[in-house]
Amino acid sequence: MERDRTDHLRRELLELANDHFPAAARRGGYPIVHNHCFLRVVYDNLFSEKWQRVLDPKKAAIRQLDETQLRRAIDLGKQVLADPATCKILNERSLRWRRGG
Repeated sequence: MERDRTDHLRRELLELANDHFPAAARRGGYPIVHNHCFLRVVYDNLFSEKWQRVLDPKKAAIRQLDETQLRRAIDLGKQVLADPATCKILNERSLRWRRGG
């Protein structure tokens, strides 16, 4: 049962990243346009630092998230999707963490 929930949540996050976000980004106004950038922003903001410092960088991040983290990642993804200005803020935070700031 728990595995079914996490699998469903993974599919939902991937749908946001691979379908919904690219479509929104094509309409314009977003500082990022690629699904992997969307996921970077989501994961970095989930952990408030570069996600590779928290998870094993050799494994797919989405496979390492528990149910609570997946739910939070989906919420963050929906925030990014809902508002290009929010996307800009969260992207800037992500880039700052990646620069070590």
